[in-house]
Amino acid sequence: ASGPEISITFQTASGLQAGKTEVKYKDVTIGLVKSIALSPGSQRVMVTVSLMKNAEDLARTDTRFWVVRPRIGLGGVSGIDTLISGAYISLDTGVSEKYGSTFKGLETPPTVINGM
Repeated sequence: ASGPEISITFQTASGLQAGKTEVKYKDVTIGLVKSIALSPGSQRVMVTVSLMKNAEDLARTDTRFWVVRPRIGLGGVSGIDTLISGAYISLDTGVSEKYGSTFKGLETPPTVINGM
């Protein structure tokens, strides 16, 4: 069964595809990108995600989302598995008691992840 829809804004939609890009938590698929559009003012892209019913409690107001894609940085290459699978959206669930529906995505993965 389908759960809630949430919106996440990012600076770019690079690597994201509506109907194809998955949202994963701990390597488990918990949602799918439904649509991608420019945000009002065209400064960012707005990604609408349909979460699965069993994942609705992950979307807390302080949950953090980011796109996992191949990156080359000081620590080497990360997200190498996305070369084959394609980019996906990952998240670090928050601790807030409140649930959110609109999020501002991070441009780089967080250095510390709570839920892992």
